[in-house]
Amino acid sequence: MTLTVNQIGDNPQQPGIYAETYIPDQLIAGNLKLVSQDITLGAGTLQRGTVLGQQTLGSATAAGGKPAGGANTGNGTISAVTLTANAAQGTYVLTFTGATTFAVQAPNGDRLADGDTGASYADQLGFTVTAGGTAFVAGDGFSIAVALGAGSWVESVKTATDGSQVPAAILADYADASGGPVAAGAYVMGEFNANALTFDASWTLATLTAALRPLGIFVKSAVSAADPT
Repeated sequence: MTLTVNQIGDNPQQPGIYAETYIPDQLIAGNLKLVSQDITLGAGTLQRGTVLGQQTLGSATAAGGKPAGGANTGNGTISAVTLTANAAQGTYVLTFTGATTFAVQAPNGDRLADGDTGASYADQLGFTVTAGGTAFVAGDGFSIAVALGAGSWVESVKTATDGSQVPAAILADYADASGGPVAAGAYVMGEFNANALTFDASWTLATLTAALRPLGIFVKSAVSAADPT
């Protein structure tokens, strides 16, 4: 970015004539009241108009033990624990219903899909339970704790699993977080010009428009982003 320096002398009233032209960036595309908030941008060098998501989820940590208390009878293991797009913060509980089958409960108490040892599991979480030399018995289990995320904002990527896959804000001005988190501003409500938005290639304009609408962020595609002449 180039800094323009204007010189002002002791007698600014000099003969002459000049004109100035205001060229809006056209990001704002309607009269709906704009609502903005301070955010922490977690990564990237991003331009005004970038679509952001918040990192609300952290890492997942698994531990063995009967949900009712005590050590497992079976000595199998759990591995390759990952988050999927619908994961939630809190503790997931796996409870074996037999030697090779288990039930899964989400942090909010909902029962998720049942699973089997040796097979990849995928419902809010991804993992694999491998049987050991001693078989599991009913009541054995594992817990998987999903930590709270840092709360920073980054460019929203639809395939992310840390919460930032949910587009929820529009960056209000250029910000450089390539060297670490920085303070920035973002719009969380308003009408915006689709042609002036910057978003990750994992999104299409149609899916992004639909995802933002319930949050009061309306994307309008009938406005050009070209400089007016």
